[in-house]
Amino acid sequence: MVKNLFKNKRFMVGFLFIVTLLVASVMNTILNDGGIKQKAAIYENGQIVETAPFKPSLAFPLGTDASGNDLLNVIIEGAKYTIGISLCIAFLQIILGAVIGTLFSGYLTKIFHVMEHFLSTFSVIPITLMSYFILINVLSMPIDGFAEPFYMRASFELLILVLLPLPSVILYISKETQKILNTEFVLASRTLGAGTFRIIVNHVVKHLIQRLVILFIQQLNQILIILAHLGLLKMFFGGTVIDFSPMQDPPKTLSFEWSGLIGDYFEMLYIHPFIVLVPIVFFALTVVSMNLILNGLESVFENGNRNAADEVMSHMTVSKPEEKMIHEHDFIRIEKKGEERFLS
Repeated sequence: MVKNLFKNKRFMVGFLFIVTLLVASVMNTILNDGGIKQKAAIYENGQIVETAPFKPSLAFPLGTDASGNDLLNVIIEGAKYTIGISLCIAFLQIILGAVIGTLFSGYLTKIFHVMEHFLSTFSVIPITLMSYFILINVLSMPIDGFAEPFYMRASFELLILVLLPLPSVILYISKETQKILNTEFVLASRTLGAGTFRIIVNHVVKHLIQRLVILFIQQLNQILIILAHLGLLKMFFGGTVIDFSPMQDPPKTLSFEWSGLIGDYFEMLYIHPFIVLVPIVFFALTVVSMNLILNGLESVFENGNRNAADEVMSHMTVSKPEEKMIHEHDFIRIEKKGEERFLS
């Protein structure tokens, strides 16, 4: 299965893009201590000839922001936060959803039928707006500064982004688990005396793992989009630094996380559009890469299931017995009292 994944072109393109960004971001932290190349002005003969932001060039392939930060360096540094946060949130959702979903389907079926209508309502509620109204008083900096440290604000935001989409994940996993529990081979196992826990471990988990992998990538895409929306609403991960001085500088992000960069740079859209387009394009490329990974996984899983089914059918087919042809020489002619008879 793994070999087939690495032979799939769509999977490899998306996978290499994500891995390259993460490795480059981690290496920048290790080798450069997370530093960002910065150049506020260009001097000639002691005179300022140009100030930031600088347009894309050989020195700055993606240009710089208004503070002179190299945008390519900024994107690379922020990749581990954006992708890492999304991976963490999606992973927690899948783990919690799998545990609670299988618990509902296997042991608490009556409670699940009651809760099903409540859980389904979360699929139509806009998660971005709910997150915004919950987080606005936590992430927006008051005039006297943040009272809580960064890790507490970041942990609270992470908790909210895990819990809000969780009901939909639980509902999906519960329904998929019920489908597996109602299959003939599971019913046969239960008839032979297998308990619920044994059935879940030996049957449900094996058949559910592929669906969980696909669901993980789907949730990862959803989290990236939610983070981008929150960035546009000036809700940056871990807190939004607000300037209360008369100059009123735009809100600032405490890290180089991409959603914060979108919100931070958005006011430059009509002045220097390339600045805000850089994080938007990388956000879009990351989502596209995740979709390529998802398509590759679905293709490989589908081919694997088809090959497994063909193998089972090949073992079940029985060759037809050859039809025996009856010939005249198969009979023996005997004579008895003037009569002729044939014995086979």
